[in-house]
Amino acid sequence: MKKVFGIIAITAISLSANAQIKTNAGTFSKPSKGSWLIEGAFTPNLAGGTMFSLPNLGTPAFPVTVVSARKFSSESKATRYSAATTLGTGTGNISAFGVAVGLGIENHMKGAERLSTYWGYGAMLGFGRDFTLAERLSVTAQLFTGFDYYVVPNVYLGAEINYGLGFTSTKPTGGTATTTLNLGSGISSALRIGWKF
Repeated sequence: MKKVFGIIAITAISLSANAQIKTNAGTFSKPSKGSWLIEGAFTPNLAGGTMFSLPNLGTPAFPVTVVSARKFSSESKATRYSAATTLGTGTGNISAFGVAVGLGIENHMKGAERLSTYWGYGAMLGFGRDFTLAERLSVTAQLFTGFDYYVVPNVYLGAEINYGLGFTSTKPTGGTATTTLNLGSGISSALRIGWKF
């Protein structure tokens, strides 16, 4: 019985400590020179059985894992490193996969106490194979703008829109590669959650 009361007491103390989040201007400090931000992407799934799911690539849908790291060289400038991977199995156990890596520069504006707005540019290199076994190599250049909103100290949610130019080389099985050029904008349904170190 003493152990039960001890566990309850420890839990109550932890919840009380976590609830005491100050909201003055000094608590929610924005990144500065030397700060690292690590983040992942997720998609709200309000109609499904779970609250969140990973982003997907349409039909047939299969999850995409996206992680990014941002290193600040000053309060207004950051370098972004990103990576994405996806894997899915279709009919006949045929698998499709994709991997991509990216590099970008972010320019952060003044924003507000908890809000950090930014714009930037970057490039991404990707390789994958679809369910028809066609291989794709892509190079994408993008302009983007977005925001980070700190919900508690050092933890933020964010969203982003982008406009990009992409070159994709597609090689069907036993065929000849063809190259396409795509230009367009997009608002991803994925939200970002990150931590500042």
